Amino acid sequence: MSPAPTIRLATSPAGAPAPTMALPKATVQLQPPTQPLGTSFSSPSQMATMQADDDDDEVAGDDGLAKILSGVGLLAALVVLSFQLMTASTWIGADDNSKKGEWSQLLD
Repeated sequence: MSPAPTIRLATSPAGAPAPTMALPKATVQLQPPTQPLGTSFSSPSQMATMQADDDDDEVAGDDGLAKILSGVGLLAALVVLSFQLMTASTWIGADDNSKKGEWSQLLD
């Protein structure tokens, strides 16, 4: 099977310049450049008016709900862990296990 033949693309005659299109001009006035960050420092009086708020945007009413949900999540995690340990105990204590009773086989 032979490859498909190559098709020559249409080009301008040799030596003739290709026609060009004019690029669009910018019509929006640009803002004057600003000063780079870190080159100007705030005066101490300006720095004193800034307030730090470290509340992480939590509402005081949601605090009780968050504690309840975290307790429910902890309880669910402990239930899952206990089921995993009971399952592992059954597998480790099986009569046909060559390393019966050795919990280190979980790490192998």
